[in-house]
Amino acid sequence: MRKRSFAWLVVAAFAFTAFSAVWIGLHPGRNRPAVALDDISETLAPLGAAIFCFLAARRRTTTARSTWVLIGLSALSWGLGQADWTVREVILNQNPASLFPSWPDVGYVASIPLGIAGLIALPAFRGAGTRISLILDGLLMAGGALFVSWATILGPIYTDSATGFEQKFLSLTYPLSDVFLGTIVILALSRMAPAGRRPFAYLGAGVLFTAVADSTFAYLTTVHNFNTSNPADMGWTLGYILIGLGALRAMTPADGPTERTVQNTRWRMVLPYVPMLAAGMVAVWRGPRGFGLDAFMLWDSFGIVTIVLLRQYILVRNTQALGLQLQQQNRQLDHLVEERTRELDRSLDGLREANYRRKGLLLRLVTLQDEERRRLSGIIHDDMLQWMAVGHTRLQIARHGVADPKQASSLDRAADAVQASITRMRTLMSELHPQVVERGFTTALGQYLEQVENDGDLHCVLDGSFAHEPTGTVATTLYRITCEAVVNARKHATGSTVTVELRDRDGGYAVSVRDDGPGFVPEGTGYSPAGHVGLSSMRERSEALGGSWSLESRPGAGTKVRCWVPRQDAEAPALAVVSDAELAAVVEDLGGQGPPPEQPLAAMEQLASSAAPASLAVGPAR
Repeated sequence: MRKRSFAWLVVAAFAFTAFSAVWIGLHPGRNRPAVALDDISETLAPLGAAIFCFLAARRRTTTARSTWVLIGLSALSWGLGQADWTVREVILNQNPASLFPSWPDVGYVASIPLGIAGLIALPAFRGAGTRISLILDGLLMAGGALFVSWATILGPIYTDSATGFEQKFLSLTYPLSDVFLGTIVILALSRMAPAGRRPFAYLGAGVLFTAVADSTFAYLTTVHNFNTSNPADMGWTLGYILIGLGALRAMTPADGPTERTVQNTRWRMVLPYVPMLAAGMVAVWRGPRGFGLDAFMLWDSFGIVTIVLLRQYILVRNTQALGLQLQQQNRQLDHLVEERTRELDRSLDGLREANYRRKGLLLRLVTLQDEERRRLSGIIHDDMLQWMAVGHTRLQIARHGVADPKQASSLDRAADAVQASITRMRTLMSELHPQVVERGFTTALGQYLEQVENDGDLHCVLDGSFAHEPTGTVATTLYRITCEAVVNARKHATGSTVTVELRDRDGGYAVSVRDDGPGFVPEGTGYSPAGHVGLSSMRERSEALGGSWSLESRPGAGTKVRCWVPRQDAEAPALAVVSDAELAAVVEDLGGQGPPPEQPLAAMEQLASSAAPASLAVGPAR
């Protein structure tokens, strides 16, 4: 509704102006109603525009409030001068020829600098450098336009006019100032955002119509043919109505961002030189015809050349300043890059050190775990298993002394239960401490695979061997990783063929476990999913020895686990990285009141559970 109402106001303004122009044209001369309509409309239009400009300046949401204040003062000055003219001509019935020049011209002339100041205060002229550059562009365009106007219309009229100097000066001041105002408006509008340009587009249109009226006035006064009842006078009325509508439009919120950086496109850069090019073409056209250049055109040409030189000087100075600024920014950037590079190097050194200590800690935990399992295996063998064997023997002895069949049957069942417990305890001992070191890695692994195949779960194939058998922690770690991979195959690929390959590669031991089972989609992280620790255990064990681990699988294509551990002194350097005291300190930091250092198994379990997913326990995978 607001946009529609504003559109109707614009239509009404043009309709009123057209009607007034037709009415005045049909009643030439000193027709009283036509004279009154002409003068009163020219008085009310600028005064109304001034009111709307002041109202727009009072709005906090209005952009360029100082512009509207100055434009309002300019309109007010012009309106007061026209009010004096209206009183003299309409009420006092004075002749228009005797009113030029007179006191109303004071208001007309005073409106010119106010209007120029208001246009220079537009948002496009913000910044001292931008303002000076645009003012020079405006002067350049005005100089070219004045040269063309003087060579074609104004010069001949001024030369042939018989009026005095004062009348000639005033009659030319108005169109010349309008040319400068018009160039400023064009430059400002070309550098505004579309949403913020609309109010000032009405302002520019108003300046254009007043310029037409001023040029007509200058022509008629110099040829002594000026009369108030002239249809061209409606240019002032329509011009100030449009200025008032622009102020009214500025009071409504914009549809989009009113301020943005406008790129210096090619046509904006060429725009100031278009009037100068036109002036050059006119000068070339006048030369062969013998017209030459009069004093005004010579001075105007001198002014154009001066402005061009000033623009080039400012351009060179700005270019040099930008070059120095760019050099300074490059030096600052180089300094920042050097600082960031040093910080990055320090961070990388810290990360390498932390990673090295982490691997040492993991290896230490693995070692403690194996030692604790070996100790538990020894306790089971030397203590509980012996007592179980003694108990089994005593049950058998007691069985021979019992004649009652029921009691004998009970003793047999008890002896069988104890024997089954002994068997399970021996199996547990083997799991806690596989005889890898004693029997050799390849032999122990072959026996394990043979046992798995005898259970009927998988068909196992051992392919290849190592040139030098791994020993110590390396052998135990490789054995547990391989067994864990086979356990995964037993769980998820029952009945398939499992091939275990042993290879010497890159100065280390490479083991791969491949099955032809159904396969699956691995997790992207390479760690075990929630509730499982098998994959994480294999990865962490291999990385603790400075090696690598990978998993390849897809549905219908089986699964392949690869593990590589360096051969030469794989465990010796890392074992010295973290001492028992350091391990106990880490456990205390992680768990608060942790177990004492003399309980390595409890410390290891607490640290492993606190540092997920780096769990090292062998359990369900995938």
